[in-house]
Amino acid sequence: MAELHIFGQISSAKNFKQIRLFCKWSFYNIISGYKEGQTQESCDFYINNPIWDHPIDLHYTTKTLQNSPKLLLQVFCRDNYERILFLSYGIYNVPLSPGSHILECHTWKPVGNWKNRLEEKFLGKSLQLKSPNVLINTVDRFELLTQSVGTVIIHLHILARNFDKFGCHL
Repeated sequence: MAELHIFGQISSAKNFKQIRLFCKWSFYNIISGYKEGQTQESCDFYINNPIWDHPIDLHYTTKTLQNSPKLLLQVFCRDNYERILFLSYGIYNVPLSPGSHILECHTWKPVGNWKNRLEEKFLGKSLQLKSPNVLINTVDRFELLTQSVGTVIIHLHILARNFDKFGCHL
């Protein structure tokens, strides 16, 4: 089997309006390692770029370059009333090429009708998908109406092994 060892960190966030952020993350198509987790809540009053530096260490095996690992991010904030509010989703295909990678995962949120927008503005209720797993399948995502929210910075180091034995030249 061809193998990828993926380690690094979910580093920080930028361009979010809120300042007290945390991120839930999930990897798909992974063999071993923590496949999901959550960063700590980070607050940056000065430059509004919360730092998480949350570690990642995963192992991926495959016989083909199809269905490469995917990273699903869900960003949340804590408001002035101590409520935890959903902010955005982000999805990123993990690079298969060996080496160090700095990824910028642009996040977005679903946009509803005028009633949903009023509920969000005055009550803090954001639209969420019933199952974020639907985002892994790219075919189902084209029908979503979305709005850009912010960016999550991820630092990954990729080690590849035995890809040449399966005709995969990286």
